[in-house]
Amino acid sequence: MLDNLLSKTKFKESFEKFIQKTFYHKISANSLTILGLFLGLCSALLIWISPLYFDNLYILIASVVFLCISFFFDAIDGAVARTGNSSQFGGVLDLFCDRTVEVFVLIAIISTDTFLFWPGIFSLAAIVLCITVFLAIGGAVNEEKLERSEKIIYYANGIMERGETFLFLVVLILIPITRLIILWLFAFLVFITALQRLKAGYELFR
Repeated sequence: MLDNLLSKTKFKESFEKFIQKTFYHKISANSLTILGLFLGLCSALLIWISPLYFDNLYILIASVVFLCISFFFDAIDGAVARTGNSSQFGGVLDLFCDRTVEVFVLIAIISTDTFLFWPGIFSLAAIVLCITVFLAIGGAVNEEKLERSEKIIYYANGIMERGETFLFLVVLILIPITRLIILWLFAFLVFITALQRLKAGYELFR
C-alpha cells in the first residue's frame, strides 16, 4: 500500500535520479541486493542472540539499524538496475533476498519467546499463501502488463507490501512486549493481502 502510494509521487522520480547519479558505474544492482541480504541476516542474528543479554536494548537497536540499511539497499537496487544493468536474474535474486530477510527476521523474533510460536506459525503460513498467489498471478501475466510494472514479475497491490512489512518488523524488534499482538495482526493482514491478490487475479484473468 505504501509502496504503491510512493510510486505515484514526484519523490520517487527524484529519489531514483539521485541514486542513479550516485551509484552509476560504481556498484552493480546485484551487489546491492547481496549486501542487503547480508545485513538483513545480521539483523536476524542479533535478534536471535538478544535473549542471552539482560540489557539487550542496544542489541535490538543495532538490529534495527542493520535492517534499515538492508531495506535501503533493497529500495535502491532497482533504481540502479534501471540505469541499463537490469537482468531477469537480478529480479529473481531481489525477490529471493527480500523474502529470505523477512523470513529469517521473523524466525529470530519467534525464537525469543515460546508464547510467540502460534502467531509466528500463522505469520509464516500467511506469507507462504501470499507468495503463492503472488507468483501464480505473476507467472500468468502477459508481457505487456509486465513491461508496464517495470518488474521481473507482475506485482498485484495489497494492504501489506514491502513498506508495511518493514514497519511491522521494526515495531516487533524494538518493542518486545507488543510481539504477541503485533504478530497476530501481521498474520491477519498478510492473509488479507493474499485474498486481495486472489481477487485481483480473478479480475485480471476472467
